[in-house]
Amino acid sequence: MNTSYLLLERGAKLTKTITISNFKGGVGKSTTNVLFAYLLATKKNKKVLLIDFDPQANASEIIAKTFPDNIIEPKQSFFTGLKNTDLTQSITHFTGSLDMLVGDWKLVGLPDMLEDFKKEERKYLLRELLKPIKDNYDYILIDTPPTLSEYTNNAILASDYVIAVLQTQEQAYSSTLKFISYLQDLSEGYSSEFDLLGVIQYLVKVNGKVDNEIIEDAQKTLGVALFHYNVFQRERVKRFGRSGITDEDLWDKRALYMYEQVLDEAILRMEGE
Repeated sequence: MNTSYLLLERGAKLTKTITISNFKGGVGKSTTNVLFAYLLATKKNKKVLLIDFDPQANASEIIAKTFPDNIIEPKQSFFTGLKNTDLTQSITHFTGSLDMLVGDWKLVGLPDMLEDFKKEERKYLLRELLKPIKDNYDYILIDTPPTLSEYTNNAILASDYVIAVLQTQEQAYSSTLKFISYLQDLSEGYSSEFDLLGVIQYLVKVNGKVDNEIIEDAQKTLGVALFHYNVFQRERVKRFGRSGITDEDLWDKRALYMYEQVLDEAILRMEGE
């Protein structure tokens, strides 16, 4: 399977909107979204908007635990903003550099809500609603449910770049190939300008037999789409999900550095290097 058709050379974009996703759950996509947002805001001095487009709201929970103080709540929820076709009043300010459209269970009403829109408008709602606020940010990151759905469609068609997260398990590998094939269908079937930025490998076991077999298959199938740097399973990253992201000791710093290497590669890819 050749993915080079999506690895296009483009000029520099002012605001970069990125969806990090996969059709399979539990592969690390929400964690990657959250840690990328954290690192961009705290280490790279970038203004970031993180969009939690998943009704389970795992990304929102981690950010709330990480920045529990001085939160400026929005006047209306994310879902209410979608219904009112105005997201300017739905932004939660966690820090001076990190904002968020916070997810919650009300988002399960999105498919029903979209019935009120013309069919040709439904997949572009998020893209259109981001236009008035997009220029306020250097990066916009979008987390989606692990499903083929209007959430995923809206996120991808609102994005400049898409990153797939591949966990080194057979079902996740299969889902990643299906996800990339679906990206091709969206790219060809709709008005869109997104690129596949690449595939991040999330290794369950560094020296696991199955992990290495899947890595070999992925290298043959995906080629240059695979990121050079990988994410490895770390207990400290699990703690981030439970207690929020910290940067206090050696284990914190090692975990964050692992993700920062991947983030740096993503930035280089966006710059065409």
